[in-house]
Amino acid sequence: MNVPVTAPAIVLGIVSLGWIALLARIFFLPGEWNLQWWLNTGPFAVGGVAMLAVLRGWLTPFVAPSTPAGGALAVAAVLLIAAGLLLGGYTLGTHRRRLALWRQRDDAPDHLVEQGPYAWIRHPFYTSYLISLIGCVLAAPHATTAVVLGFVAYRLNDTAAREEARFLASSSCGARYAAYMRRTGRFLPRRPA
Repeated sequence: MNVPVTAPAIVLGIVSLGWIALLARIFFLPGEWNLQWWLNTGPFAVGGVAMLAVLRGWLTPFVAPSTPAGGALAVAAVLLIAAGLLLGGYTLGTHRRRLALWRQRDDAPDHLVEQGPYAWIRHPFYTSYLISLIGCVLAAPHATTAVVLGFVAYRLNDTAAREEARFLASSSCGARYAAYMRRTGRFLPRRPA
């Protein structure tokens, strides 16, 4: 199967999913590999395997890569995946120390980051994951990649809500976080009032 335009988009998508998976190992503090971790991380592996299967011709995408529409999707995919990687890198560079993951016991918030991409959105890592996954769906438009995107969006929204509840309940950050929530959006910048 000859996919000259789509192949680089799919490879970049697989790289982005690998970056997301490695981020937990190279940046965040170690924690438990419990069911919640697997539910949040497993879909990225499934998405990567599905993209590889589309690249190898084992899965047939909804849009043929050799068509003009397939080429346009591939270009859009590269732009989105690159944007997701850039946002993830920018977010990573904003932090002065490694973060605890939501899956850890006794993960009580003790500081609030409000600079860099956090000045506009509360969960820029999650936003970068979603942008990259949208690009992955465009690069390898198949039911599997679309389901992965939907499942990850649901899981990240649920995880973000739980993280925010912990911040609001924190004696050291609660009031400041409530004010921060009023001026920033969860995954997208909040429109000015």
